[in-house]
Amino acid sequence: MPEARPAPRSRTVRRLRPGRWVLGGAVVAVGALASLQTVGPPESTDTAEAEPAPDACGTPLTKSDGSPWTCTFAEDFDGTSLDEGRWTIQETVKTGFRSEATCFTASEGNVSVADGVLRLTARDEGVPKSCRNAFDDFTTPYTGGMVGTKGKFSQTYGRFEVRAKYPPSNASGLHGGFWMLPVDNKYGPWPSSGEIDVAEWWSTDPTLVPPSLHYKGRHYAADTGWNCRISDVTGWHTYTVEWAPSGLDFFIDGEQCFSRSPVPADPLVPPQPFDQPFSMILNFQVSMPSGTNKVSAATPFPATYEVDYARAWK
Repeated sequence: MPEARPAPRSRTVRRLRPGRWVLGGAVVAVGALASLQTVGPPESTDTAEAEPAPDACGTPLTKSDGSPWTCTFAEDFDGTSLDEGRWTIQETVKTGFRSEATCFTASEGNVSVADGVLRLTARDEGVPKSCRNAFDDFTTPYTGGMVGTKGKFSQTYGRFEVRAKYPPSNASGLHGGFWMLPVDNKYGPWPSSGEIDVAEWWSTDPTLVPPSLHYKGRHYAADTGWNCRISDVTGWHTYTVEWAPSGLDFFIDGEQCFSRSPVPADPLVPPQPFDQPFSMILNFQVSMPSGTNKVSAATPFPATYEVDYARAWK
């Protein structure tokens, strides 16, 4: 039975639905006010400033300069299937895209929505299977799930956030997270046009969830948030980036853990290549049979990355 969805920490109201939510106190009919008479001195008319009404992203947020963030994308994964008006499911046999030892599929075993949660599952299918496509004759026993907003939502600068939970693990072999890619390779093929990893995770070091930037001129140590850790990987956490022309700030559960103003290699100048629309990507996959996060007989399968919501503001 799927785990019950916990109440999100950061939302006051998820969505207003008739018959489900009641806001405020008792309702007083306007006509009844005419019969009321004031007795004695009038009470003070001072009232507290009204709280801003929730928007599609929940409780309105304020930027560091005091201006409001405007919600531009809000996905709560309600319903029983992925909203294909907002997301595309990655399928290796159609696109040729693969990562590490994983064949991405649209199978419900790899990508599913239920109880208000998106589930991306990495699996060992037991025997090697063909993942053949127009670009690669690829065979692997491992499948995974990946979804993205390319062609359906993208944005230059702003605030991007997911609330997610990684699976319990004490063995290497699993890899996934929340990241962003440019819609067009404006400055050339990867990594020239940039990549923003908001919360990347490997099961070999499960408390480390580092943000990272990829581009020409990248510095391995300076462009990764090696101090971005969580104490309990099996709990729900929010992973956020606030991206501006001046640089990028990364947060876990509202606490900033990394900040970077990238300096690209010539001939680019800041904020290039991070000055163009990026789309959001969520994925969970299986690593290669070698390296520090190698897949092995000890890797726990199936393993699922769960996402409660994805949001963006401008």
